[in-house]
Amino acid sequence: MLKVMNRRKLRQKNHAVQILEAGEKLFAKKGFYPTTMEEVARAAGLAKGTIYLHFNDKRDLFFSIIEKKLDILLEKIEKEMRKDEFPSQRIKLAIGIHLRFLEENRDFFKIMQALPESLKQEMERKLKGRVIEKQSRYVEILDQLIRKGIRNQEIKPLDSRKLAVILVGMMHSLTIYWISRKEKGSLSQDDSLVWQVFWEGISKEA
Repeated sequence: MLKVMNRRKLRQKNHAVQILEAGEKLFAKKGFYPTTMEEVARAAGLAKGTIYLHFNDKRDLFFSIIEKKLDILLEKIEKEMRKDEFPSQRIKLAIGIHLRFLEENRDFFKIMQALPESLKQEMERKLKGRVIEKQSRYVEILDQLIRKGIRNQEIKPLDSRKLAVILVGMMHSLTIYWISRKEKGSLSQDDSLVWQVFWEGISKEA
């Protein structure tokens, strides 16, 4: 009986992953409004009714994709930040992780980039601030690293929170440029460029 229940849970988990992956690709390709749950079901190779066992509606699926991806990015960043490195090296690592993640999840970033303002507002209400909290957590991680660098006299005594926001903005803008120009090169190869520009502006040795 227990084995049957475990197999059922595993199958349900696999179905959820299939639905999330199919939804991500379709939303990125067609946009939120033109995409239908029937199309998601076909792309996932599942019956339409199976989708509603996991997600209440299309909006629930859409927001779940965004939240899941942010969880993965934060987990990657926080894992690297636990390593015993100087703040400067940790910030450099974070830049590389961020750009590699967006390169590997191009479909996801296209979804975020094309998000209508009305849907952004609804997302904030629907998720009760969870996505915003995750984004703020990311900025907070960078903020803490920069503050530590200031204490260690690696970094100029500037506003650490604003510096963290500026760094995220630099990576965001570079990714938009990469996607809009349909760049064939690797986005993650530009991590040294972002690092150099950012570090030369904040380093006490610059």
